[in-house]
Amino acid sequence: MLDHLLILTAVMLVSGTLGGLVNYYQMLFTEEDPAGLARCLIMGLCGALMVPVLLKFTRSDLLLEIQGDPSRLLLFTGYCLLAAIASRVFVFHAARRQLRDASIARARVENLERELRTLQLEIVPLLEHEIEGDPDSGPALDFNQIRKLDDNALHVLRLLNGGDCVFRSLPGMVREGGMETNSGARALNSLLVLEMVGKIHSHLGIRWYITDKGRQVLYRRSAQPVANRVSN
Repeated sequence: MLDHLLILTAVMLVSGTLGGLVNYYQMLFTEEDPAGLARCLIMGLCGALMVPVLLKFTRSDLLLEIQGDPSRLLLFTGYCLLAAIASRVFVFHAARRQLRDASIARARVENLERELRTLQLEIVPLLEHEIEGDPDSGPALDFNQIRKLDDNALHVLRLLNGGDCVFRSLPGMVREGGMETNSGARALNSLLVLEMVGKIHSHLGIRWYITDKGRQVLYRRSAQPVANRVSN
């Protein structure tokens, strides 16, 4: 009797392992799922070990018939192998669920990274506005560019630098500065190319802010008349 149980156990273990390997190579797991082989083997063994329970439910005498007819062992082996391969359904659903969860987590991380980049773009101008810099150690300025700035551009820089809000809209600056919309837009675009202003795309729309380079330009322009009066 003990030898009979050992033979049945060995058949179930071998069939479960073989069925698990069949499932693994059919599903072609990649390096992204390093636990794929272990999962297939475990599910294959579980499926094969469940065969005696299924035979009990179906009131089959196959386990007893094997003792009198060893050829019936082949039939039992086939049942075990079939059960092990059938466990592929559970493995497939588990793997697909893991991949879906990984995709959702990856999408959330990417969304969080975008939000952090947007937040960084909004915070940096605020810090530059609140923290006083050293005018003598600011960004390098091209005085030819400064001299080419027209009155509209300088007016826009003053509006951005002196307003109550760090981020300003074009209609708000046009209304406060008494400018035309086209003139204000051209001035902002030219200052943007010169990196004297920046813009962000907030939930309220496009908002503009003055950069440290723009503040340095205003400082140098305001210091020129004073220097000229002292020299005279």
